[in-house]
Amino acid sequence: MELLLDANFLVIPFQFNVEIFDEFERLCGGSYELYTLERTLNEAMNIKDGRYRKMLKKLLDLKDIKVIDTRANKPVDQELLEQGMKGFVICTNDRELRNKLDNIEIPHIYLRQKNHLEAKNLRRL
Repeated sequence: MELLLDANFLVIPFQFNVEIFDEFERLCGGSYELYTLERTLNEAMNIKDGRYRKMLKKLLDLKDIKVIDTRANKPVDQELLEQGMKGFVICTNDRELRNKLDNIEIPHIYLRQKNHLEAKNLRRL
């Protein structure tokens, strides 16, 4: 399973002290690959004035999160939707984006009650 992490998802381990990788194992049955968009990563690096920048860099290497190049002329949410239509499971807490993903039944994962992850439309392979 290929998981595409949004900016707000990249910082969950630091903001809420939730072990998202254990949660991914639980939800995906242990087999998954992690990705993020280049623009999403840049956005995450600047959250709270760059407070998480060093930790994010370590996290990318430690968890082998691959970065996908993106076009600057397209909104990030649109890029995430398109990647979801190509088969990625989108990991986001953005309610508006989650509603769009729900409407077209794209699988997504989100943080619930600031202490665990939940999935919608997820089909185990």
